[in-house]
Amino acid sequence: MIIMPTVQAEVLDDLEFSGFARIVAGYIDDEHAEFNGYENKVSLNQQSLIGLQVDYQIIDNLSATAQVIGRTGDDNDSGIEWLYLTYAPTKALRLKLGRQRTPVFSYSDFSDVGFAYNWVSLPQQVYQQFLFPNFDGLHANYEHIGENVSLSVEAYFGEIDRKYMFQGDSLNVNVDNIHGIVSTLGYESWTLRASYHRGDVDVTQQELSDFSDILRGVGFTQSADSLTNVGEAEFYQLSAFYEDLDYFFRSEVTRLRTELFLAPDSNGYFVSGGLNFSPFSIYASVSRDTNKYSASVSEIPIGANAQLDQLAFGYQEIVSLIGSNSTVSYSIGGRWDYRDNLAFKAQATLLKERDGYHGLFTYRDQTFDGKAMFYQLALEWVF
Repeated sequence: MIIMPTVQAEVLDDLEFSGFARIVAGYIDDEHAEFNGYENKVSLNQQSLIGLQVDYQIIDNLSATAQVIGRTGDDNDSGIEWLYLTYAPTKALRLKLGRQRTPVFSYSDFSDVGFAYNWVSLPQQVYQQFLFPNFDGLHANYEHIGENVSLSVEAYFGEIDRKYMFQGDSLNVNVDNIHGIVSTLGYESWTLRASYHRGDVDVTQQELSDFSDILRGVGFTQSADSLTNVGEAEFYQLSAFYEDLDYFFRSEVTRLRTELFLAPDSNGYFVSGGLNFSPFSIYASVSRDTNKYSASVSEIPIGANAQLDQLAFGYQEIVSLIGSNSTVSYSIGGRWDYRDNLAFKAQATLLKERDGYHGLFTYRDQTFDGKAMFYQLALEWVF
């Protein structure tokens, strides 16, 4: 009669519950374009979310973590984000096995936790390029902390086999042999990070696959091959952060190289700086990306007969849906930490297509002049 309550108390002592939530409102001031699901009216449905996390200490050096997120937005991908075991054989070495965040960016581990950074939205020209945020596998992290210098080295290996929604399309994603290495150096107020990632990718978008099979079946193999979504992907990242009580500076550069029709070769960067005067902070940011897709082929003759014309026009229509694009954005914003776990944020961003390119706008009509203001307000909460 005494043992059972004692055991229950010990279990509860080893359980830790936490969570985070954000409500984000945004709109674009131009009725001729859309950006990330936002249009010329206020919307709360694109980036608002809630996340819950449970950590359980099994024994002294072994723990379990689970995290689930409920999202809004057209590309809603709610569900289990993290589900892994952590084994720490020493204070410096930590091993994680299971579903976890792919550590491609500086903010990868907490990109959903808006309370953890100043922006309302992480710079989109960098943080929208990578399609696969989670992987299933093994992650190892070794960390050395000195008096003024810290160094950590991470390596991971695993796979991805999931269904994603991307710009309204359902994608079956399989990535074999996904692996990478990350090195982070801290010196006084500076943090420098560099990483490399690679995987063998197979993405299936059913309508595109069906059309590619038709082209291959009638002998237009070059056209079919140009629509392939099977191949290698490599990702490179470099960042430099500085932060003290009064000032902060952040910059990140990324490069993506792929062999996939749906994923372009991409280069992106952002530079941001600001002032802290607790409980407020202000910042300004500049971001830019350039995305180049593989060139189409002119293999299918036009004018020979109606069937070939239909194939040629269908191919041209598919290719027209993608195209090299480049966007530069200029943002200013501020944050008010109302409480230790509650913050209000505001951000205004000028989105501008670079000359000769379309931009990241998910919709644009013929009268759109290539630039628009994007306004956001956010409530960030951790608990």
